[in-house]
Amino acid sequence: MMCDLYSEFDPAKYSCVVGIDFGTTYSGCSCVYVNDGVDEIFDITAWPRPGGSSYAKVPTACLYAHDSKKLIAWGHDAIRKANDVNNKDILVERFKLLLDSRIPASVKLPHGLKPLDVIADYLTEFNKYIHDCFKRKFGVIYNKEKFRYCLTVPAMWDDYAKSLMREAAIRADIVTRLDNPNRLVLTSEPEAAALYCEKKSEQFKLTDGQRFLVCDAGGGTVDLIVFEVTRTAGKKTIKEVTQGHGSSCGSTFLDQNMREVFKSRFGDLAEINKPTIDIMVNQFITSAKPGFENKDNEHFIVPAKIEMEGREMEEIGIVNGSLCVTVKEMREKVFDPIVKEITELILRQLNQTGGKIDAMFLVGGLGQSIFLYQCLTETFADRINLIAVPQRGELAIVRGAVILGMNPEMITHRVSRRTYGRIMADIFDASKHPAENKYIDPAGYPRCSSCFKVFIYKGDTIRTDEYIESNFSYFYPGIPCLDLYVFDGDGDPPMLVTDPGSRLVTRCTMEKPVVPGAKAGDEVNICSRVYLGLTEICMENTILDKTYTFTSSFKDHELKSTPKSIRASVTHSTAFSTHSTLPSLSRNRR
Repeated sequence: MMCDLYSEFDPAKYSCVVGIDFGTTYSGCSCVYVNDGVDEIFDITAWPRPGGSSYAKVPTACLYAHDSKKLIAWGHDAIRKANDVNNKDILVERFKLLLDSRIPASVKLPHGLKPLDVIADYLTEFNKYIHDCFKRKFGVIYNKEKFRYCLTVPAMWDDYAKSLMREAAIRADIVTRLDNPNRLVLTSEPEAAALYCEKKSEQFKLTDGQRFLVCDAGGGTVDLIVFEVTRTAGKKTIKEVTQGHGSSCGSTFLDQNMREVFKSRFGDLAEINKPTIDIMVNQFITSAKPGFENKDNEHFIVPAKIEMEGREMEEIGIVNGSLCVTVKEMREKVFDPIVKEITELILRQLNQTGGKIDAMFLVGGLGQSIFLYQCLTETFADRINLIAVPQRGELAIVRGAVILGMNPEMITHRVSRRTYGRIMADIFDASKHPAENKYIDPAGYPRCSSCFKVFIYKGDTIRTDEYIESNFSYFYPGIPCLDLYVFDGDGDPPMLVTDPGSRLVTRCTMEKPVVPGAKAGDEVNICSRVYLGLTEICMENTILDKTYTFTSSFKDHELKSTPKSIRASVTHSTAFSTHSTLPSLSRNRR
């Protein structure tokens, strides 16, 4: 998608910065009014129809009509209506997990709905409600056009998932397609949490040069990155020092494990007693899970209405209306598998830093678990000097998103999670290039089509204000091919974009450039700048005095492999081949 130049964005036009934490199980919102000089962050903690819940966030849940794609309710209200004994409508939860391409789809969407549809529906209602709150808070000075946003995403998400979130925000009317992309900034969840923790660095006595690990253990995902406290132009900043990674092993997977324990107890009676098991899982979520300390057996109240088909309740362990799960079973079958996976993730981060760091902060809903804290403290006592759970850690991400929205320069460096490159036509070298890729360009030079020219390697550190500049030429009146490709492996990238392991990550579609005075076969120069230190891909391509700016477009992201038509176009048509006019790519800073 094309838009105005990034350099034209003026943050002073916006008096409010909003942080949005779209979570797997719960979502949150914080905001700051920047024009009064106070910069006091306030949280939206009162959500519609909460029932008895006092939690600061709202459930990430949608209720759809049983016979159509109509959204009936969202948040607390969706869950309340779904629990009605006469309900026929369909409750959809945990749909954020559908954007994690690495795990099998575990959530089924009704009526042919796509993940983008459900996320956009949810964010539409979420956005309406938060702006109702803003109207009440700001009164006569409220102006929807004066808000800009920072939306958090898991560190492990690929470029497609991030572009889909931007599209969902547009469909939800958070921003419009005509807005400068910087009105909505995407940032990783551990990055936002790191800024919140840095604000409390005096409390934890972190100084310049010290490193800390953020373990964002949320409802669906656990994300980790190590940061270093730095100083830029006299101001305290932070930079990524490890390649962030994570896994889908958050709090909701504890719930799954608990459900399996109950189903095992009920045996062949589990299916007909699903409503009873649902009630007991909810007891686990609201009571047993947050307070588990590996000390006492847990007792779950069983509803009076239970189907036993003539058997005795004692056969499945129900005594005096409650089912007992021993502390040993709770630890080994419910908590230990998740704690083990989180421990392995932390070890991977420590191995990237040489073995020791100064501090680790546990944030997110699961990050508040007493048992998780106990296990990690015992395991890493000799490798991490301080392990802490910051105050209001469940709000660390959304508050950190506001901090980043106010001060995007606080993050100075990021570590690339993928190898990025572009399709180019190199001078043909018979010793390494396949003969079938050889062609002669209009200038008479033999070239190899479909070469993968690397911009940045997986694991490389890049400044957030840095761009990678390349100078190309194409033959008029063709359309230059500036698509971006990725390689996610850990070894050497492939030679050609058509080789296994390479895939098209985003198309850069531009109108056929009009170059005054150019004739067919003339070489036309292009200066291309790619920003890979941002959370999203951004590209600026300049032909003569006209610059085309591109940001993520979910429609053009993450093709599973390179289509043969692309290779054929490069091989046979100069319109789709580009080549470098420099011997190597150069990096420049703004």
